[in-house]
Amino acid sequence: MANSILLDLITAKTEELGVEYKAWLDTGQPEVRAKLARHLAALANHGGGYLVFGIDDVTKNPQGASSFELSTFGQDAISGIIKRYLEPRFQVVVEHVDCDGSTYPVITVPGHGARPVIATADGPRDEKGRTVGVRQGAVYVRAAGPESVEIKSADDWTALLERCLTYRADLLGKIFRQSLAASTQPSRRAADLLTAALEDTAADFSEQTAELAEHVQSEDQRRIRAAGENFVVLGYVLIDADGEPMSLDNIAALNERVAIGMHQWAYTGWAPFLPLTVPERAPRLRMGKVFGNECTYLEGMRLVNTAVVSGSVDYWRIYDCGPAIYAESFHEDYASSRSGLSRHLRPVYILELIHSVLAHARLMGQELPGAHQVTVRMDWRGLSGRRLMWDDTRIVSRQGIRDDRFGKSISVTYAELRDDYFEAFRKVALPVLRLFADSGWFDPDDWLTRDAVRREFARMNVGTLKLFDDQ
Repeated sequence: MANSILLDLITAKTEELGVEYKAWLDTGQPEVRAKLARHLAALANHGGGYLVFGIDDVTKNPQGASSFELSTFGQDAISGIIKRYLEPRFQVVVEHVDCDGSTYPVITVPGHGARPVIATADGPRDEKGRTVGVRQGAVYVRAAGPESVEIKSADDWTALLERCLTYRADLLGKIFRQSLAASTQPSRRAADLLTAALEDTAADFSEQTAELAEHVQSEDQRRIRAAGENFVVLGYVLIDADGEPMSLDNIAALNERVAIGMHQWAYTGWAPFLPLTVPERAPRLRMGKVFGNECTYLEGMRLVNTAVVSGSVDYWRIYDCGPAIYAESFHEDYASSRSGLSRHLRPVYILELIHSVLAHARLMGQELPGAHQVTVRMDWRGLSGRRLMWDDTRIVSRQGIRDDRFGKSISVTYAELRDDYFEAFRKVALPVLRLFADSGWFDPDDWLTRDAVRREFARMNVGTLKLFDDQ
């Protein structure tokens, strides 16, 4: 968790609109509950965000240990506030982050759905008879400060209602979109653009591992250098009704909203495309050529800026011309370097990685009306001799892979990704698992079921890694 976004929220003193800091307070007090309801509503209507307790509202400094029980800020307490004051109701995720010996509750607030979140009751009244915290019928949004205010401007209404319309999925709309998506084929340009962006990101990742190896302790240098040859790079591009890649406006804000959903569905303490908040590790915009065209891309943390060298290293880019690319070295190589295990991969990490990239594509599509197809490209490198293993002792497939590299492009309709997520996930995951097919031992086509994925995800011991079908 050392590099996770949650820990960064405690220490970064960010002024982002998607983060609300509150000092330690008694959530059982009526005035406090009403004020928290306003912040929860505004964060949801912002597209999602975080409510962090134990941080001074003005200085943004952590306050240290609280005199209140952690249950004061727990799931039941926050859900009770939502039930009392807000509609439609939504489910938050409550997590506890340890920092300098103290524990801080962090509430992940999901974005609104097809309807904006509205206050359904007045807060308590003060000694002058004025309503405190929330007003019945009011819609709250985030504003500069940051603060949570009642919506007033036309621009705020436009942004909110456009997101609401994007989320609508009634039966007629679902059939209509599926019909259109079925006849749409990605253009050659879209496929070439995705491949070029993936190759450029992979090359940069390899160069960064070599640079990072010069800055780590001697016992880690060999492993970090090897990471530049043993990794997977996955990417996707959303396709419009004409088969062309969808361009992305304001990439940073878009990815921040998607990151809220990622934290609910594809988060293990880390996640692909994670926007960190510490300045030297925060996403940055860069310019570069992709497939002969000048593009702007948002990139994740440069590897040399990492604070802790963990079991794997990763890097990502999201281009304004459409592609989103994620590269990560193999987790399993860390275990192999420590215990002397043979080269291998594990189903849980393969499934987690593919799910995380597909989840990002699904959530990104919710933000972009008009997505009809999703083309996914993967490139697995350093495979030669690897077997599939459940853990350090149990083998899934007896034979090692012969080829050192495996690349594949797969297209699914966005309607399928949204409405039948597991089937889309299965289409992307099976080609990788089939590399390890072993007669009498492992048949990927029979093994890859919803229950099998749920069992593998349960190995991670987190509640924020799950299929969208399990909502």
